[in-house]
Amino acid sequence: MVECRSLPQMCLLGPMPPRTPGRSDAQVPSDASRGESKYGRIAFVYFYQEGVKADPVFGLLDIEIAVQRRGPAAFQFEIYCIGDGYQSGHGSSKPQPLAIEFRSGARTVAKAVWRYPNVLNGHMDALTFSAPIELTDRDFAEIDSVLLPSVNAEATICLE
Repeated sequence: MVECRSLPQMCLLGPMPPRTPGRSDAQVPSDASRGESKYGRIAFVYFYQEGVKADPVFGLLDIEIAVQRRGPAAFQFEIYCIGDGYQSGHGSSKPQPLAIEFRSGARTVAKAVWRYPNVLNGHMDALTFSAPIELTDRDFAEIDSVLLPSVNAEATICLE
């Protein structure tokens, strides 16, 4: 078992991208017709063993994040990504869940956490999560970015 840590990542939020033939469709929100949403995509979050920045242990790729109005004062957060277990170990969020901070400028207006499932060695699996999130109408209107701060993870090394 080795301890790993991610580097912080962030993205701006905006409308869902339109459907086009050359790009995969947005995976979140799961039902865009249910209400206004804000959408963002982070290319990757990799987890590195302490002192070994050149060789990630596992990662989360093509992270799509959406926050959607689901009614008066009701909001839903959704995340979709690919668990990238291409390296030599299984990754786990057991030490600390992935943290998601919804921001307006430098101010964090809401936080969510996701204890993602194990990322398996030699797999690229779709991972999803959805949960209510507490926001005011004003906060929802002002949200302009998402920050994924650095978090701890652990990996079981599987050498063949």
